[in-house]
Amino acid sequence: MKDLFINPVCFTRSAATLCTAMGIDAPKEADPALPWLADLLVEQMGGTAEKTLFFHPDAVAQWLWRKYPEYFVPVLRHAPMPVPFSAVMPSVTPVCFASIYSGASPEKHGIREYRKPILTIDTMFDRILASGRKCANVGSDGCSMAAIFADRRFDNYVTQDDMDTYQTALRLLEEGSYDHISVYFGEYDSFMHKHGTEHEISLDKLKEHFEHFDHLAACAREAFAGKRHLITVQTDHGVHDMTDGRGAHGTDDTDDMNIVHFFGAYRT
Repeated sequence: MKDLFINPVCFTRSAATLCTAMGIDAPKEADPALPWLADLLVEQMGGTAEKTLFFHPDAVAQWLWRKYPEYFVPVLRHAPMPVPFSAVMPSVTPVCFASIYSGASPEKHGIREYRKPILTIDTMFDRILASGRKCANVGSDGCSMAAIFADRRFDNYVTQDDMDTYQTALRLLEEGSYDHISVYFGEYDSFMHKHGTEHEISLDKLKEHFEHFDHLAACAREAFAGKRHLITVQTDHGVHDMTDGRGAHGTDDTDDMNIVHFFGAYRT
C-alpha cells in the first residue's frame, strides 16, 4: 500500500540527535535533536557513544521495508530501532547526504540539485574530528559521499566498487584504529535505475548490501567491545518506478520521500 502522507520528521534532525548520543556538539546549522531518541540511545548504552559505525545504503525506500521485511533481518539484528523520517527536496543523493551530515536544509548547505561540490558547511564529520576522535569515510569512486566530503581532515577511502568498499571497511574495523567509520553502498541505486526497483537483479543487490552490513556490524561489535558504541543504517531517499519500468527518485512523492533509519546502541 502506498503511503498517504510524507513522514512528519525530517532527517535533518538526525545529525544533532546522533551527536547528542555521542556526547559531542552538533553541527552549527543543524536542526534540533530528537530528545526522545537521543535519550533512549544514551540510556541503552549507559552513557554516550565512544565508537560509531554509520552504514549508508542508497535509495532504500520505506515501502521496500514494508514490502520485503525479511530482507531487513540483517539490519534489525544489529540496528533494531527503526525510526521513520522524510528526506529533503530534491530527493537525490548529494542533496540528501549533505543534509543528513550537516543537519541543515539544502537552502543552508548549498547543494540544491544533483551535483557534487565539496561541502563547506559544518557537519558531523567536523564535530567528530573536533572531539579528538579518528574518523574514516569509505565509498566508491565518484559517489556522492566520497565527493562532497573530499576536502575534510579525515581519511577518505575511495574504492573501486561496493565490494571493494565492503572489504576496505571490514579491514579498517579489524585493524581497530578508527573511532568512527562511515560506509556508503550505491549499487542497489545503480541497478534499480537500469532495471527497476523490484527487478530480481536489483533486489538481489539490496539483499547483498544487507548481508555485507551484517558482517560489518558483527565485526564492529567485536572491535568495539569494551566501549559504548552506536551502529546506524541511514539511507538517503526512496525510489519509484517510471512508466518504462526503470527506477527513479528526486520527486516529492511519498515513495521518494519516506525512508526509515535504523539504530543500535550497545553498552560496554
